[in-house]
Amino acid sequence: MIRNFGLMAILLLTFSASLSLVTAQGVSSGDNSSATQYDSSTASASVQGIWKASLGEKEIIIALSQSAQSLFGLAKFEGDNPWNGAVAGSISANEVFLSLAALETEALASIYISAALDGETMKGFYIRSDSTGKASKGDFTANMISPDTSGYTPAEVAAASSSTDETDQVSMVQKTESPVSEESEKAASTESESRFKDVTKLAKGINPDILPRMAAL
Repeated sequence: MIRNFGLMAILLLTFSASLSLVTAQGVSSGDNSSATQYDSSTASASVQGIWKASLGEKEIIIALSQSAQSLFGLAKFEGDNPWNGAVAGSISANEVFLSLAALETEALASIYISAALDGETMKGFYIRSDSTGKASKGDFTANMISPDTSGYTPAEVAAASSSTDETDQVSMVQKTESPVSEESEKAASTESESRFKDVTKLAKGINPDILPRMAAL
């Protein structure tokens, strides 16, 4: 009886130790899964794609590419006085920060954007300043219209300044050529007069009596 009681006690202790080990492993496994879930929830989302955005009342198109937390891409405005721009920024969790630079007509503009990402939409604010000293602030909203940035095409911007310069250059050439042509005509006329003498003009005023007379034949 005593030997059986001792064997039963040993088996009971072994079972208790095994149960404790399994419980500890389960707790440890649960902790790891929680940590993994936490890390995935804090990872940055993807914003790569083409976005239709609003800077106040002005609508623009932004094509964003993403590498980890770094953002870069292009932007355009296709309304009156269209322009093209470059974009750079970063993303942390669902917070997006962008800097946009563009040459608007004759002013260099810089736009800072801060927005919260919610699926395929972004909402936040923007601050704009340009090389003329003007500054403004307003609401920023954006909706993704395509996850593929290969369909992005830049805005068509007319090179108005170069055509104006060419017109001015042609005008200046015409002005400089006009006096030269007139002087050339005057010089040619003077030269022709010096080469050929009108004998009728030379004969005027000469007394015929002073000329020698021919002897009679």
